[in-house]
Amino acid sequence: MSYRRNYTGYVYYSGTKSYPASQSGGTVSYSGEVPVYITIDVDTDDFDASVNRCNNAVNGLTGAVVATEAAQVASKHEASRQIARTIVKGFFDFVGADLSQKIKELSSKCEALFFALMGHKENCLSKSRQMQDDYNRISKRYSKIFEDLDREMTSRIEAIDKPTFQFSDTAQGVIDRNTNSELLGISTVSSNESIKLETVLSCSHIKQQASNLLSKANNYLQGTYRLANSVRDMLSEQKGETEVMLPVMFVESVAAKGRNETKILGTDNAYTPSGKGVNAELRSDFLSKDLEWDNMPAEDYEKVISYLNVRLQNGGMEDRTLKTMLGLLYGQAIQTIKG
Repeated sequence: MSYRRNYTGYVYYSGTKSYPASQSGGTVSYSGEVPVYITIDVDTDDFDASVNRCNNAVNGLTGAVVATEAAQVASKHEASRQIARTIVKGFFDFVGADLSQKIKELSSKCEALFFALMGHKENCLSKSRQMQDDYNRISKRYSKIFEDLDREMTSRIEAIDKPTFQFSDTAQGVIDRNTNSELLGISTVSSNESIKLETVLSCSHIKQQASNLLSKANNYLQGTYRLANSVRDMLSEQKGETEVMLPVMFVESVAAKGRNETKILGTDNAYTPSGKGVNAELRSDFLSKDLEWDNMPAEDYEKVISYLNVRLQNGGMEDRTLKTMLGLLYGQAIQTIKG
């Protein structure tokens, strides 16, 4: 659009003026400034019209470019979809044809294998029938041999324990005579109850006698051991206290209601030279608060480990039990009481 601009400025001038030779002749310098006012009118109508024409042309070009780009994008999108459909269809057609071919091949192999298995089945059934017949024939032959051996063994056992079998036959005859009497019902019930009662009483009497016999044998062995220890102490020249080494195990467990139970394994009061009181003394020593425990020395530990390994390997244990014991063995260090 047209516009006007006003400018204000100064024009500077300077110079010299020479005069002819006279009384006041010579050179005179002069300078000064002149104010200048300038008004400029600019007509931009033609330029604005050309700019508008250019803008319209650019807008038209932009619209054409956008339309062309949209058409190109749509064309590429459609072409890519067609290509994708073609590729997918070709892939599935190829896979389907390949699978069909493999199915036909596998079907023929399965049919051949099925016929082969049917033939093996017939052979197995034939072998099974033949083995069954052989087994029945052999079992009948050996059954007769074992029956003859059983009869021979029965006759020989009866010949060896003939009095026992005669007594059994006599007792059975008495039982049969009682059951064949007129008091058949009463005899059967009373004999059954009597037999049960006599059996219980006999078992109880036998158990009591066996328990008494074991107690007497234990007392006899304890007395013999104490007597031998006493005689040895009387005949021994060494007097005073002696150190006795006993391999024992002290076990402490938590029982019901939070109570601790202790047990000494590996020794018995009745089989020690002192006679009695060893377990109580050992228990008090193990539970003493003055004891100090420390890890076993490496040399002794290696000896114990090697000895236990040999005993465990030669013990004929199951693998699970052996692994559990070895895990407990290597799970923690062995401690001993400080001397």
